[in-house]
Amino acid sequence: TRSLAFTTAVREARTQNITVTNPSSQAWRLKPQVSTVDPPDQSYFWCPADLIVPAGQSKELEITYKPLTMTGLPLEGQPVDSSKGKGKRCEKHRGRIFIGTPDGSAILYTLQGDALQPQIDKKLEVECVPCKKLHSQPVPIKNWLSERQRFKVALELIEPAPDSPAAQGISPPQGVGTFDLPPGLEREYRFSIYAYHECKALVRATFTSQQTGEFVAMEVSFTFGPATPVGITMEAACRQLVRHKIAVANPLGREVRFSGVPDPEQPFFRFGSDIIVPAQKERTIDLLFRPLLEGGGTAHVQLQSDVPELGAFPYEVTWTATAAGRERALVLKAPLGGMAGFAVDSFRFEHYARQAVNYTAKIEAAPSHRGQEGDFTLAHPTVDAPACRDGESVTCDVEVTYQPSALGESRALLVVAGPGGGEYRALLTGYAQSPQPQGPFPIQNGKSAEIRFRNPFTEAATFLVQVDNAAFEPTKRVLSLERQAVESVIVAFKSAKPVGGRLIVSCDKVSTPWIFFLKGEI
Repeated sequence: TRSLAFTTAVREARTQNITVTNPSSQAWRLKPQVSTVDPPDQSYFWCPADLIVPAGQSKELEITYKPLTMTGLPLEGQPVDSSKGKGKRCEKHRGRIFIGTPDGSAILYTLQGDALQPQIDKKLEVECVPCKKLHSQPVPIKNWLSERQRFKVALELIEPAPDSPAAQGISPPQGVGTFDLPPGLEREYRFSIYAYHECKALVRATFTSQQTGEFVAMEVSFTFGPATPVGITMEAACRQLVRHKIAVANPLGREVRFSGVPDPEQPFFRFGSDIIVPAQKERTIDLLFRPLLEGGGTAHVQLQSDVPELGAFPYEVTWTATAAGRERALVLKAPLGGMAGFAVDSFRFEHYARQAVNYTAKIEAAPSHRGQEGDFTLAHPTVDAPACRDGESVTCDVEVTYQPSALGESRALLVVAGPGGGEYRALLTGYAQSPQPQGPFPIQNGKSAEIRFRNPFTEAATFLVQVDNAAFEPTKRVLSLERQAVESVIVAFKSAKPVGGRLIVSCDKVSTPWIFFLKGEI
């Protein structure tokens, strides 16, 4: 009886040869019998089933040892035991090989194997992983036994060293703590890793069987490249401010300042004030979006840290700007006719553009048109607005005059627009009141006074002029005026004492006349 000793890492094959000599004149066809004695019911040793040795020659027989379990003390310090059981190992693996020969003799070898801890079973290289984005990494793991195994999974960052400053820029790998595998199957285990800047990293994943203490170790090397922008979607009506909160984490052991860097090609975006994030804390910063023009597009913005370990965080913003709603409506009231028959008010709007804009205002018919839009006029239809600072606005005014041409309600639309500043639309509503009394107009005895009267209508009209006191005498009793025309009525006063009276101008288009109070003085 002779012996063979093998040493190898668990689950790795190691071979040795023995020499079989045939001294006879006939060829031998041999059937070697190999068995694994300890642990029982396993096949850690094997060789070819047939061996043909020509007459008078020698032949090598290759014997293979491939253990599936380690030898020696268990990982958890349990006693060595050669019997099969959970968490127990053989001190050594043992087997034998028997070869019977036709000449009546036999060859017998005892086999002994030492199975050492495994080396790194697999090494994976992963290139071009974008930093600043959570990466999910699959690793294949195969159950080498013919029974179900549950593994305890340990993930560790090997490079850079976990306690080094460089490791602060890498979040430790994360994954589930246990992993089940059916007999003989291979499946993927996934873990996640996050790097804050471009770098290299090495992660080791160790899968330890809870039943036997056997383990598999794998290493994955990562090369983290430039970050890909994180997508953000924002939508707002023109001139409306919307906010998107961006969470910023600081994994370092010191505080870090973050500043927003807007897209110079997209003036509708800006960031809130810089933020200081304490060590190992998280804060949020606002991305602000206030569009001025309808449309859509893409903006590229960044958060810039003040440390190289974290660098810049890019974002790609897909934005949509919808039409602005109407501004605050303007309501004006004025009496019909007379020289004081108008009202003036200002339409006030906020200018937000970062450039100077020349706005032009105009009056349009309202969608629900009533009355005459011509009753509304603009004394100064242009407004020059200076450039605004970030986050600020400039208040602008457009003066609107309402001079009714008929009783009732009138509506129109004020439209103010300028290149780069957008468009503002406001509903104008005018209420024409009945003619209001005017005066008193003082007239000295023997003198006369001039009273101006305007035709408020949009067409020519005839007006009757009367007085209710004979001491007053108008020079005209009938006025025929074109649309919006103005004419003076001369009224003379003659009396021995002070008296009062009224000049009454009437028209069949309205039921209420225009009354001018007269005051005769001595």
